[in-house]
Amino acid sequence: MRFSDAFLRQVRDRVSIADYAGRRLAWDKRKTRPAAGDYWACCPFHQEKSPSFHVLDAKGIYHCFGCGEKGDAFSLAMKLEGLSFPEAVAKLADLAGMVPPAEEAEDRGQTDQRKRLLALIARAAQLYAEALRGAAGAEPRAYLSKRGLGPDAWARFGIGYAPGGWTWALDKLRAEGFSLDDIIGAGLARAGEAGERAIDVFRERIMFEIADPAGKTIAFGGRALDPNARAKYINSPETPLFSKGRTLYRLKQARETLAKTKATGLVVGEGYLDVIAFELAGVAAVAPLGTALTEDQLHLLWRAGPTPIFCFDGDSAGKRAADRALDLALPHLGPNRTIKIAQTPPGEDPDDVYRRAGAEALVALVGAAMPASDALFEREKARRPLETPEARAAFKASLREAAGRIADADTKHFYLSDLLGRADALLRTQRGPSGFRGAGKAYVPPLAPPTPELKAMNAAPRQRPATENFLRAAADHPGVLARFSHWLDRLAIADPDLDAIRSALGVLWDGENPAKTIDRAALSLHLTQSGE
Repeated sequence: MRFSDAFLRQVRDRVSIADYAGRRLAWDKRKTRPAAGDYWACCPFHQEKSPSFHVLDAKGIYHCFGCGEKGDAFSLAMKLEGLSFPEAVAKLADLAGMVPPAEEAEDRGQTDQRKRLLALIARAAQLYAEALRGAAGAEPRAYLSKRGLGPDAWARFGIGYAPGGWTWALDKLRAEGFSLDDIIGAGLARAGEAGERAIDVFRERIMFEIADPAGKTIAFGGRALDPNARAKYINSPETPLFSKGRTLYRLKQARETLAKTKATGLVVGEGYLDVIAFELAGVAAVAPLGTALTEDQLHLLWRAGPTPIFCFDGDSAGKRAADRALDLALPHLGPNRTIKIAQTPPGEDPDDVYRRAGAEALVALVGAAMPASDALFEREKARRPLETPEARAAFKASLREAAGRIADADTKHFYLSDLLGRADALLRTQRGPSGFRGAGKAYVPPLAPPTPELKAMNAAPRQRPATENFLRAAADHPGVLARFSHWLDRLAIADPDLDAIRSALGVLWDGENPAKTIDRAALSLHLTQSGE
């Protein structure tokens, strides 16, 4: 069986060759640079003592400088596991969460169609570029000039213009021999209904070329010049060449820029002009294409670097976009896989910042991005006033719920420890309207009738202060913590060591399994890792 180029490209884009190879190879810590996607190991295909097997994750390739073996993820799977090519495709497709359907078997017609559509798109890009420089391009040239973009930028970023008229591009392309079916199939024209003629998709719009990871133009984005246009931006429809949810604007160029810097990931902007501003400032940046970020796009970002930075506008829509990105990433966070969040000043986007204050301001904005844990904590804190016990409980519950969505066990553990530790520290300084927390004073709850566990604790031959006794009993007797877990946040504890133990108990107690005794070793490890 043979597979279409489109399907194989999707598998390559979604599967990290470094992740796959890392399941079988031990990376050399001295030479490997995960942030740059640069990995080294001893070659699995010949005996050697020093690592000469090199994996470039962003390009999806490997090469051994000792024995000369080289290839992509498919050939590596074939050689490491003795698989046939169809078996290797199926193996990696499964890792990517994809199922190769029977119709993915390629025929010559699919290959020929792809070549025709690529040629057609390339010619359309030339026509749009010529129109921008011609008589019809006066208004878009003036607009681009105001945005600081001249002829050099037009050429560099593939900017053109689609003039008005219902069939401008359609007429020109058909006159050059391209068929109506292919023009429609490439997303440049829309078929007519009920006997009406086909019309251009893009009219009176500044055009931005959209390329695949190899740099071939596969689609367009268009910005309306008319302020009353129904949609400010539109993109090409889904085509055999183009899928919005699996494509990032300027990905090839961003990877090239990232390779020249010490950054740990790509910056994600909201639109074409934002990405252009970042690139002019020397920052490796991409953008999704008219839709919310998808998991496919997120994995493309992580293939380029472990810490992409989402930089959105400082308005309510930008904050919602940041929240969506954070929620999308949470389940996938883990070692060498996280995100950061940056936001522009209110009323500005990255392009505004670049034109107002220059490249240094844009670089500083990215440098001040918040780690995912900080962004999550601040988001949940801002969602409610923390003035009542109920609100405080809801705040901590929201942090537990968010951290609980992380699949990687160690990452989840450290998130819970970090977030709840910070929450405890914050809540101890808060004061509600009823004086629940005072400055220097804390409300001490009335004592409930003692349980048998508490009676046994108090009967111990060596008496200890009440707070220490309670914390000891809470760690050793599940019934105490199950019944009095609400006391943890309300205890007045001046001793910093006991306060650290109180915070650790709040993190480690399993509310879903209250009968489970807290592991003393886990408690000790938590305190050590927290620096307490």
